[in-house]
Amino acid sequence: MSERMTRIVELALAVLATVAAIWCWNRGVQTSDFAPAMDGAPAFTGTHYSGTWIGAATVLVIVAGLLVIDVVRRRDRGGPQ
Repeated sequence: MSERMTRIVELALAVLATVAAIWCWNRGVQTSDFAPAMDGAPAFTGTHYSGTWIGAATVLVIVAGLLVIDVVRRRDRGGPQ
């Protein structure tokens, strides 16, 4: 595979990893609205964070970052543009 094609594929994978990270993050954060527990008490919103989804999003962001770093490294190495 040519150097240019490798960079294009890595950039595409970085974009896909970023989109997947956003999807995972959104799956990992859930909010719930609760009515007042008794008369005169305020209503409130609770937020639940799922560690598995947040962890997966973090790993995907790291992977995307490493792919972008590799693309820049390949470009700056002086190979064919």
